[in-house]
Amino acid sequence: MITFKRPGLSMAPVFSCLLLATALMLPAASAYAESAYITNQSENSVTVIELENFKTKATIPVPGKPAGIAVSPKGGRAYVTSPEGKFITVIDTIANKAIKQIPVGKGPLGIALHPAGAPLYVADWYEHKIYQIDPETGEITGSVNTGLSPSGLDVTKDGKWLLSADRDSNQISIIATKGLKPITTIKTGTRPFGITIGPKGKRAYTANVKSNDISVIDLNNKTLIKNIPVGERPYAIALAKGKIFVTDQYSETVTVIDEASLHKLKTIRVGEYPEGIDVSADGTHVYVACWFDNALYKIDTDTLTVTATAPTGDGPRGFGQFIGQ
Repeated sequence: MITFKRPGLSMAPVFSCLLLATALMLPAASAYAESAYITNQSENSVTVIELENFKTKATIPVPGKPAGIAVSPKGGRAYVTSPEGKFITVIDTIANKAIKQIPVGKGPLGIALHPAGAPLYVADWYEHKIYQIDPETGEITGSVNTGLSPSGLDVTKDGKWLLSADRDSNQISIIATKGLKPITTIKTGTRPFGITIGPKGKRAYTANVKSNDISVIDLNNKTLIKNIPVGERPYAIALAKGKIFVTDQYSETVTVIDEASLHKLKTIRVGEYPEGIDVSADGTHVYVACWFDNALYKIDTDTLTVTATAPTGDGPRGFGQFIGQ
C-alpha cells in the first residue's frame, strides 16, 4: 500500500483525487478486459465474447472458412487462418475489425505467435511445412519442412522451440526458432492434432484423434513418457491449476487429468463436438468451443463443473490460443 503524507494538509483532497482518477480509469480498464475470439468456420466469422460478463461483444466477418487463431499476448491483434481462403486475417482487437489479409501457402491451419509478439508461425496442411511471417509487414521470412499434415503449433515460453503436431506422420516436430532449424521428431499416438506446451517448457501434450489418447512428451530428453487414454476423438488440450483438460469430440466431454500423477480426475459433460479449448490468464476457468452446439462453455478449474455457456456463430472451432485482450 502506498501512503501519501504532507505535513499540515488534510488527506481528504488526496483521496478525492484518487477516487476521481479511479473513476476516470474504469472505462479504459473495461475496454481491455479479457475476451475469447472464436473462429466460426461455417459462418465465416469470429465471435468476440467478453469473459467478465460472458456476453457477445462483436461479430467480425472473416472469409475463407476460418479455423485457427492466435491472439497476441501483448494485446491489440489476433491472427486467423483460413484454409480455404489460403490467407491469414489480421484483426484489430481494440476496434474489433479485420484490417488486412496475408496470403500464405495452400492450406494454412494451425497458428502460433512467438511470445515476443513476432514472428508468426503458420502450419500448412497441404504443403507439409511451417511458414514464418512478420505480422506487421505480412512478409514471409522463412519456412521449414515438417512431417505430413502439420496441425497444431505451440512455442515454448522462452521462445526457443516451436513444436508442430504432424497429424499424418504420427509425430511431433521440434524446431529451433533461431534460424528455423529442425531439431528432431518424436513419435506420438495416432493422428496428433492439438499440441500444448507446459508453462515450464518441460513437457508437451498432443491430442491424438485416431488412438483416443494424449501423448505426454519430455522436452528435455525429447522422449515420449506415455500415452493416456481419454474420450473419443480428442482434439485439443489446455493446462490450468496443475490439471490437463482435453476436449473429446465424439464423446461430448472434457477429460481432466492430474498433471503430476497423470491419473484421470474427472470427465465433464459439455456440448456437441467440443473442439478448441483455452484457459483464462488467472487459470480459474477453461473455455471450450463446441462446434455442433454453436456455444462456448465455461468450466471452473477448481470445481471441475460447467458454470456458464454463451452463444457463438455457426460452427465454432477456436483452434489455438483464442483468449486475450
